[in-house]
Amino acid sequence: MEAMFLQLVNLSMTAGWLVLAVLALRLLLRRAPKSILCAMWGLVGLRLLCPVSIESPLSLVPSAQPLPREILTAAQPEIYSGVAVIDRVVNPVLTNTLAAAPGESVNPAQVLAGVLPWIWLLGMVGMLGYALFTTLRLRRRVSTAVRLEQGVKQSEYVKTPFVLGLIHPTIYLPFHMESADAVHVLAHERAHIRRGDPWWKVLGFVLLAIYWFHPLMWVAYFFLCR
Repeated sequence: MEAMFLQLVNLSMTAGWLVLAVLALRLLLRRAPKSILCAMWGLVGLRLLCPVSIESPLSLVPSAQPLPREILTAAQPEIYSGVAVIDRVVNPVLTNTLAAAPGESVNPAQVLAGVLPWIWLLGMVGMLGYALFTTLRLRRRVSTAVRLEQGVKQSEYVKTPFVLGLIHPTIYLPFHMESADAVHVLAHERAHIRRGDPWWKVLGFVLLAIYWFHPLMWVAYFFLCR
C-alpha cells in the first residue's frame, strides 16, 4: 500500500498545479458558461484518475513524479518538483528531518511510509461513510414529500431547494414557496440537471475523499460546487 499511496501523493501534487491554473482562468473567464468551468475542473479530475503522464516542455506540470520511489530508502530524501526554488527550500528540510541517523538501519521516512497510508485509508473511508450516512438520512427525511409535478416534490423538512438522485433526479422544494419564485427555482435546478451537475458533484466528492490530504483538492471541490 505504500507504493500506491506514494503514487496518489504524486498525482495530487501534479494535479495541484492544474488546480492553480483553473483558479487563475476562473478570474479571466468570470462570465464564461458554467459548462466550460465544469470542463476545466474535469481536466483536473482526469489528471487525478490517470496515473500516466506525458511530459512536455509545454506542460503545465513541472514534474510528473515529484516524489521518487527511492525517497523512502535514500540516505538524503529529496523531491523533484520541477521548480528549482521549491526544491532548494524543501530538500534541506527533508534531509534534516527524514534522513537516517548514523548507525540506524531505518530512516524516519520509512516509518512515516508505514503509517501515513493507513491514516489516508481511514480518512477516505470516513468521508465516504459519512457521505453515505447523510444521504440516507436525507432520503428518510424527505420520504413523506408530496409530489408537485413530474420530478418535483415538496416537503416540510426542506428549507432550501435542492436536487437529490442521479438516475432519476428529483427537485425538492419547501412548502409555501411563492409561485413566481418556484418558477425561477425550478428553471435553475433543471439547468443543473441538464448539465449533469449531480454527477459532477458525486465524482468530485469521490475524488476529494481519495485525495483529502491535499488542501487544493478541497479548494477545487468548493469551486466545482459553486
